[in-house]
Amino acid sequence: MNLNCTVCWECSADVFTTISLSGLTKICRPRSSQIVKNTTQSAGNQRRFISSLVGTSETTRAATFPNAFCEWLAGIIDGDGCLLVSKQGYTSLEITMGLEDLALLRFIQDKLGGSLKIRSGAKAYRYRLHNREGMITAIHCINGHIRQTSRILQLHKVCQHLNIPVLEPIIFNKSNHWFAGFFDADGTIGLSLKNQWPQLSIRVTNKYLQDVQWYKQVLGGQIYFDSSQNGYYQWSVQSREDIIQIKNDFKGKCRSHKSHRFFLVDEYYSLRDLEAFKEKSIHHKAWQAFMVKWKKLKI
Repeated sequence: MNLNCTVCWECSADVFTTISLSGLTKICRPRSSQIVKNTTQSAGNQRRFISSLVGTSETTRAATFPNAFCEWLAGIIDGDGCLLVSKQGYTSLEITMGLEDLALLRFIQDKLGGSLKIRSGAKAYRYRLHNREGMITAIHCINGHIRQTSRILQLHKVCQHLNIPVLEPIIFNKSNHWFAGFFDADGTIGLSLKNQWPQLSIRVTNKYLQDVQWYKQVLGGQIYFDSSQNGYYQWSVQSREDIIQIKNDFKGKCRSHKSHRFFLVDEYYSLRDLEAFKEKSIHHKAWQAFMVKWKKLKI
């Protein structure tokens, strides 16, 4: 279930006043005893999990996409995707996103093939890839970039059926496109009213703490726990300096309907400095026009 919720302008308080986990910076990693056996790969310090190998017929294939696309796609799959193996042994990739992100799913379809269908009774589209050759290409693309807790287990199962060795998640920095992909899936840029002043925030939510700690470790910000919706963790930045930095890091990398808001950040701060949000301000009409652009979804 997608836990994202857009923060609307009419909000009267920051609804995420929850338990701060700012002191948690250690990333949960598997202990050496949990790894059955591995060998060191010469490129990228990635390790192949020998226990995932069933055969060798497909292990020498190479991904054919730019690394930036593979990083971004892994982030999308970590957030809104699913790697599956049917009872008959067929593998598939599924990604489900809202109607407003149809263009994003079409972009993936253009790269990998597959099908797109609207979900019955839901305001969402499902992308599905299930042919063997397409799955082999997709797995080689994302292998070494998948890092979400449940998705890594799914990756192992799929790789066993495709005879592909699983690579550990690479060590990355803020230039890695995974952050933008995971934001496209599980992030939001919101405006709320705090002490009669507009407050901008960038947030990423997930059920598991370790799956948002990457953001804090690499990009800064804070982590909070929210007990609603059965509990989830939220990484957040709210300071002007942090938001501008994240905007610079993400702009041009994100492809979701939320991405157009990165282009409005500078305008927001210019109008906020003029106090244009106040009804008596001479610049209030400019603020109203800005809010129309802010709320508009790019479909």
